Amino acid sequence: MNRFSARVHARTVALSACWTIGLASPSARASDPRDESRTAFLRGVSEAHQEHFTAARDAFIEAYRLFPHPSILMNLGIARMRTGEYIASEENLSRFLKDDGGAPPEDIANARAALVVVRGHIGTLRVRVSPPSAKATLDGAPLALMASTFTDVRAVTGPATLRVSADGYLPDTREVLVLHEQVQPVDFILVPGSASSRESPRGEPSGDARHALLGWGLVGTAGVLAVVGTIAGVEAINFAHDYNTAGAAGFQDPSTRSTGIGWRTSADVLFTGAIIAGGVGAYVLLRPLKAAPDVHVSASPSFVGVTGRF
Repeated sequence: MNRFSARVHARTVALSACWTIGLASPSARASDPRDESRTAFLRGVSEAHQEHFTAARDAFIEAYRLFPHPSILMNLGIARMRTGEYIASEENLSRFLKDDGGAPPEDIANARAALVVVRGHIGTLRVRVSPPSAKATLDGAPLALMASTFTDVRAVTGPATLRVSADGYLPDTREVLVLHEQVQPVDFILVPGSASSRESPRGEPSGDARHALLGWGLVGTAGVLAVVGTIAGVEAINFAHDYNTAGAAGFQDPSTRSTGIGWRTSADVLFTGAIIAGGVGAYVLLRPLKAAPDVHVSASPSFVGVTGRF
């Protein structure tokens, strides 16, 4: 029995990783999958020598498909480390170390060193979703979660998008930050409903759109009331100046005093309305949409009121 081996060294952070494989090579038929695997493996080694790590990864994937020798997993894991596929790389290297196929100590040491580098780019999310039938994806990739309990999900460090959906429930999307040395718990509880319930018939705005429209409408109303209140306040000051200034046309004139008081009252009412409308508008915008609030703000020179259901 002959043994075939090939090596290539790739520089990584603080280590050199060695790719090697031993394949049994009896005098076999030309169609022997081991021969085809060996050819794909040598192609991967050649690509790696040229630092074409994506092509090397693809060649090692083909070699392992043709003949699943454990040593190919080490080569594939290191190639994936160089292409930034840290989750798949961790899986490949871990499987190789679990069943190394009698690899030499040098290869085992290189695999362990590479695994340390790979795990420096990976963190853990602890995810639970409700209802149990919900399905989840992380950056578009489906997650295998255990029903009604937290499941540890390995993910590349950095920001990621977690989306959860289930029949009969509104889907939910959350931005999460995966950290290397800290497990991030994420608990999703979906709200009963359906995606179509967010859309209104006959082209009417959706619940989200009405929610935002109401909030910004109230904030805009507050701005208008504040501007008109400022104008009324200026008029009240002018009439007060005329009433209290000797020689002015309205000096100590009862009608001037009455008109000034009217402007001042209007200014007070308008500013009060602006504060109320602005506060309610901010509350509506910041409050998560559960049921569409029914809010009405009324303002006049003699009355300001807010009615509705929150």
